[in-house]
Amino acid sequence: MMIRNEILTRELIKYCNNINVDLVGFANPKFFNKYRPDNRPQAFLENPKSVIIIGLHLYDLLLDAWSKDEKKNMNYHFADSILVNQCYKIKNFLAKKGFKSKIIPYKPGLYLKDAAAIAGMGPIGKNNLLITEEYGSQVRLRALVTDALLFTGKPIHDNKYCKECEICIKTCPANAFSEGKYNKDVCLEYCQSNLDKLSDRTVLWCNICIECCPISKKVK
Repeated sequence: MMIRNEILTRELIKYCNNINVDLVGFANPKFFNKYRPDNRPQAFLENPKSVIIIGLHLYDLLLDAWSKDEKKNMNYHFADSILVNQCYKIKNFLAKKGFKSKIIPYKPGLYLKDAAAIAGMGPIGKNNLLITEEYGSQVRLRALVTDALLFTGKPIHDNKYCKECEICIKTCPANAFSEGKYNKDVCLEYCQSNLDKLSDRTVLWCNICIECCPISKKVK
């Protein structure tokens, strides 16, 4: 029987606080078996024991800006750059303790919102986003997989926040929920056609489903 390391988990949480990680949770890899093989922790690290999910509070929407360098054919995302930097620090912390870890890329990667729900960080709301008690849906996420046996959270399946609320559904300018569930393609098409240009190279995507959520508004 594998015994999860409570002391290491507490030390890692303290370290995350020291490097200004806004949210951190730990998920058991066994709960990812319902996803495709290339979207499971095992696709990135052999014999993984824990998935670490960190979140950044989007206290200012400018953190969510995308900038494109045409010469390098590269896209840069401010919030993600912060998260990746924090992931490398966590990876180094675990390496000094003798554990392997791998920072999960976006594609292919884990379903980050689902991973956070599995870690007990919050439920998936009607807006198809993670809803956290601390920041509502105003978060961006990244993940690592490690062979460290960390204490993992209890998966959250029930959504205590949305109840009868349908503000995000009614407010969505793309009408991406018209079929009774979230339509990714409709949302994507609208966002790409309605970018908020901050400069010739930098844009913001639609964030109305985040901003209109009453749980997100309580943070302000």
